[in-house]
Amino acid sequence: MARLRVRVELNRGGVGIPLHKLASVVHEAQGFFQMLAHDVHIANERGEWLAFDLDNGSLNFTAEYVGPVSSEQVNAFYAAFDGVTSLRRATIAQFTRIADAIGEDELIGFGLYKTDQESEPSEWRCLSRRDALRIADEIRILQGAAGELEMESHLRAVIDSDRGARLFKERHSHAAGGDQSKWANFVRAVESNLANRISRLEGEVEGHSVAIRDLRQASAVTEESFRNLLSSVEKFCGQATNQLEKLSPQPQLLVAPPPSISNPAPQPEAGRRRKIFGIVIVLLLAIGVAAFLFWPSKPPAQDTQATASNGSGPVEESSAKENSTAPVPLPEPSKTNTPAGKAAAPVERPEPGRTSENVAPPAQSPEGTSAMYIELEAREPAWVSITDVDGNVLLAKTLQANETHSLELTKGATLRTGNAGALVIRFNGKDVGPLGPTGKIRDVEFKEGTFRIRAPSPGQNGAAG
Repeated sequence: MARLRVRVELNRGGVGIPLHKLASVVHEAQGFFQMLAHDVHIANERGEWLAFDLDNGSLNFTAEYVGPVSSEQVNAFYAAFDGVTSLRRATIAQFTRIADAIGEDELIGFGLYKTDQESEPSEWRCLSRRDALRIADEIRILQGAAGELEMESHLRAVIDSDRGARLFKERHSHAAGGDQSKWANFVRAVESNLANRISRLEGEVEGHSVAIRDLRQASAVTEESFRNLLSSVEKFCGQATNQLEKLSPQPQLLVAPPPSISNPAPQPEAGRRRKIFGIVIVLLLAIGVAAFLFWPSKPPAQDTQATASNGSGPVEESSAKENSTAPVPLPEPSKTNTPAGKAAAPVERPEPGRTSENVAPPAQSPEGTSAMYIELEAREPAWVSITDVDGNVLLAKTLQANETHSLELTKGATLRTGNAGALVIRFNGKDVGPLGPTGKIRDVEFKEGTFRIRAPSPGQNGAAG
């Protein structure tokens, strides 16, 4: 049976810990583990969280869930630390409370056991006070934009797994060797570097915010000036119209001029009307030029800032919808393995309105045996696990960009990836085609020389893929 274990460490090799800090970290960590278990559909009432392997003098222990749990639930629980599993925002907010009682220069480590046989965690994640404050601010922004706290989200950029593994793995080696002073200096140097980088990023964000605010103010002033100009022109046009109506000629009796008058003098009213019409035309031209020059355009930085603050914008949602309905290309059936005189077996195709799946015809290995060969290649970081039909975990790791991995299967197995768009799979030397959108969870079932691509149901991973 699978085991769900998380190693929690703070100040390894210390000589004691304040009681309020001990109580706060343990209490908030217990609440987070219970809420995260609920999100991945682990029944808390059927088991209990217990602490094992406590270290004397430090806040270091292994929290293990003693109760029924499946391998898929354990993988979804661990994947939440990589931002793959969808969580309630209340769960993410509870995660930030674990760092309430620690200092600015302290780190809490979370060690993940990828297999049941590991005596020490193979992967580490870390959380600092600054990370917790940043995550809490993001949750408040999302809550203000959506208006609901229970909407699902992810732990976005919470933890640097490589840095966490380096820090806490070296912490174990330094604690075993007794060289605590060098380890403390190393941690301070890393924390100082992180603090400087975060300060620079915060300064850049603040500068962009000031520029956007100034641009909005300038646009508001320009719009106000243009409205005033339009009001003045409208008022002038009204006055000019009234004057023209007053100067319009009254109906008079036509009287023939005396014979002695051959060139009558020009009427002063006609000249005055031409002058007024000329002024009106000039003003209208001036209004058109001013509107062209001073009409404010919508600043592009404002849309970018709004999208960045929401974390996941409408572009990402529309892309996900298009990818979810796009048909998945089916591989061509092999003609070399079809016996003479027999028609090739029909290939299953997805029905309209249903989730698209890839179904491949049976493919024999080069030697003609029933063994199946899988080649994996990651275009960007992608979490991958492979479990055979007996429940044995054959592979569970995060493939980095351009990393490859090969595996031979003698029986049926299921591959799960947390980033379908970043993983390329070749089955018996042939590319299986696209698995799904980037950042989505997909399962690939291999059985008797065939494969099938499907999205996991909500009951298997706690979130829709």
